[in-house]
This record gives sequence, C-alpha cells and structure tokens, in this order.
Amino acid sequence: MTALAPFLLDLDGTLVDSARGIANALTRVANARGLPAVTAGAVRPLVSQGVETLVGTTLGSTAADLAADVAAFRQVLAGLPADPDALYPGAFAAVSGLHSAGHPIAIVTNKPERLALGLLDQLGLLALCGAVVGGDTCPRAKPDPLPLLHALARIAPSVRPGDAIMVGDSDVDGQATLTAGCRFLLFTGGYGPVTQGLYPVHRRFSEFDKLEAIAASLGHEYCAASA
Repeated sequence: MTALAPFLLDLDGTLVDSARGIANALTRVANARGLPAVTAGAVRPLVSQGVETLVGTTLGSTAADLAADVAAFRQVLAGLPADPDALYPGAFAAVSGLHSAGHPIAIVTNKPERLALGLLDQLGLLALCGAVVGGDTCPRAKPDPLPLLHALARIAPSVRPGDAIMVGDSDVDGQATLTAGCRFLLFTGGYGPVTQGLYPVHRRFSEFDKLEAIAASLGHEYCAASA
C-alpha cells in the first residue's frame, strides 16, 4: 500500500514574498527614529538569518536594545494587513492541489507562530494546513530539526521522516531537513542563501505549477505507508 508524502513548507521566501511587508514594518520603526525607509531589497538577504540580524542590521546604530526593537517590529508587523499579492505565483493553487490530493501539510517557519497563523489565515492558506509550527513553537528553531519532526508528528505520526518532504528556499531549511532525515525540495525563486554541497537537494523548482508533478513522482517512488 502506498501513502502520499507529508509536506512541510517554509513560509517566508518560499510560499510568500514577505519582504515588502517586513520592510514596511521596519520602515515605520525606522522613521520614528528619523531613519530612512527600509527597502524590500535590503530585507530579502536578511530574512533567513534570524530576526535579531534582520532588525539589528536595518536599524543600524539605533538598535541599542535589540530585544525591545524586535518586539516593536513584531508589534507593527502584526498590525499590518497581509498583501494577497505577496503569495508567489501559483503557490496557493499548488498547496490547495496537494491538500486536495490528500497530502498532509504543515507550515514550518521561523516566524513566530502567532504571526504565521495570522498571515496564513489572511491569505486563505490556514485551512489547508494540518499544523503550523513557528519559530517559538518548539524550544529550538530551524536549522535545528526539532520543528520539522514536531510538525511531522502532528500531521502524520506514523510516517518516517524519510518519507516526508520539506520545501524551502535557504540553507536554514536545507540543514534542518538533512538533520531531520527528510527529503528537500529547493524553491530557487526565494531568498536563500543556498550553499552548494551543504545538504542534498532532491529536486529544484522555480515555478509552483511544477510542485504537484514533483510530488507525484516522489510519492510513487518513495512513499510506502509506514504503520
């Protein structure tokens, strides 16, 4: 008997080009200190490096109390409406297609769980997800494997990690996937960075309309039911 692979999906830089919204929130904090606007281009390479690096770098010398600055940034970000155009082209249809086909789906992100839930709800993706694991859901965040294993236990507790598929855009996702023992699909249209040879990549894709076909090929080849 075969089973459909569980999918663990990163959020920022994978399903959602959230850089504009993040830059908008950072700009509001920066403007209050007399600093210029923060651009989406400045944000994109910093997203996978953690919120402290993101906030500390963009606020520069005014980031005296980093914990307070992070809290201020997150408060502003939580109050901003989601931009429906932030979803990468085809991402909603791909996730919806995987869900309709019967693939268990979880979001595994380093964004705080509360912010991830709000964003997914506004974008219409929350109902398609069996679990949402944020950066503060578990004691450790990606690149630690714990969030991936926690998500898998919630959506498909009888499935081995090797039968699960993680979809992400950066070394943080790739390293977490390697240690967890899952398979990795690299979305090449995201933020990166991507270091060659650091972790195995089972497939690369740049357009979400290819994701269901990739899932079908991997499912038929690898995913025997694990009872």
